[in-house]
Amino acid sequence: MIDYSIKKHKILTAGGGTELSLTEFVYKAPSAGKVLYIQSGLHGGETSQWVLYRLHAFLMHNLQCGEVHIVPYANPYAWMQRAYFATFGKFSLLDGKDFNRCFPGKKDGDVNARLCAAIFDLASKADFVLDLHTSKSSNPFAIYTKFDYEPMVKACGLPYNQYSDDASIPSLHGTFNAALDRVGVANITIECGSHNEYDEHKIKAVYDAVCAVLAELNLVAKTETKPAVDSIYRFEKRNKIFSPACGLFKPEKALGSKVKQGERIGLIADAADLAQMLEVKAQVDGVLQILAAGHIVWEGDVLAEIVPLSDLHKIA
Repeated sequence: MIDYSIKKHKILTAGGGTELSLTEFVYKAPSAGKVLYIQSGLHGGETSQWVLYRLHAFLMHNLQCGEVHIVPYANPYAWMQRAYFATFGKFSLLDGKDFNRCFPGKKDGDVNARLCAAIFDLASKADFVLDLHTSKSSNPFAIYTKFDYEPMVKACGLPYNQYSDDASIPSLHGTFNAALDRVGVANITIECGSHNEYDEHKIKAVYDAVCAVLAELNLVAKTETKPAVDSIYRFEKRNKIFSPACGLFKPEKALGSKVKQGERIGLIADAADLAQMLEVKAQVDGVLQILAAGHIVWEGDVLAEIVPLSDLHKIA
């Protein structure tokens, strides 16, 4: 019988006396085992929670040992930053900081520090941590910061995954995963797909990946199911394509497509001239990993990110 409970953890009192708290869902099996912490929604508006609704029923029927702790909306403050039906939650509107650059936080610090301290207090008690995000317009992929985590990345079965040595990048010192690395808690981030999206295929891919992590931690029974992809790759670089004009972007290549240098991947309808349709071309041979989150673009906006074939390393 699974012991299922819901806990509230106060973060701070916001304007007008509104109390902000984290809601944690806890699943405990009858037998002892490892502890897995899963969070999503650190950036408001990133809709990775679809996976967790599906995961709930699986845990209630299949958790054999150990514990799973889930915080589906890890940043209630960011989810309150809403205007004209859109949620703006990557950066704090209070001070402009990226919420994922303020870890491990400080309980008596500023607003961001208190938020991050509350999150980190829960996550740092686990044996393994999954941080779920979304990334502009993209297919699911994992991000990991140590090669020691690569076996778990392989188990997830997502085709293209980013390795980032955050410890060597000063601007990433305050990320959630870098802070966890410093206290010895293994972790990976999964970009679950596109912002504000419901896609059954992507949801299932991430759900399968999370279930694979549960199996690798021996929290659920292992299966002989193989990843749905033939090969799994690691990359470190993403070649960005910037918009040559302000206007509307129409992509012509699907995410995950292999493209050649000079190949057209889309068009820009130039706002300055109705007669102008500008070609957007790949700058390298590679895989189309990320597209702009919407069609409206300014000159200089990132239209697409391509993983160069020269930077793809097969790991499984």
